[in-house]
Amino acid sequence: MATSTLIQYLETTAVNGLGVQVGVGIDTMNRSQIETFIAKETLAEGDFVAFDLAAAANGDVTIGVFKADGNSAPVRTPFGVALSAASTGEKVRVCISGVCQALVSDNGGAGSAVGTLLQITNTAGVADLASAASAQPVVAVLAEVVAPAAGTTLKRVVVRKSF
Repeated sequence: MATSTLIQYLETTAVNGLGVQVGVGIDTMNRSQIETFIAKETLAEGDFVAFDLAAAANGDVTIGVFKADGNSAPVRTPFGVALSAASTGEKVRVCISGVCQALVSDNGGAGSAVGTLLQITNTAGVADLASAASAQPVVAVLAEVVAPAAGTTLKRVVVRKSF
């Protein structure tokens, strides 16, 4: 099920049904694209997710998602971020492009700055500082500072569209 907020709404206020001007907030302008999938394992809010590339049937490859994982066989290359927790078999909304909260590691304790390119790690569902030596693509750009020694935390990212 495809949903989209690709049409940018530039107004900061609107007139409601009673003729009163009200604020509309900034979420209407974040240009995120959201798709709904089936969780193939338990997912946490902010997990980077990947398709089931090893599925036997073509239709099963892109209907369900696992946690993205650079240490799985086959490697589960990320394409988006789970927007909420989901148990196996439940529907989960996934941000495939735009701004959302995602699980980001602290770059080995050193922290990361806004603008840091992120790619999947060997910890399922978690992204960290992109390495030129990795074959994994950049999946997102960090839009919030990760403090040194913060561990793995939910941070604002901009997911780069790859699906």
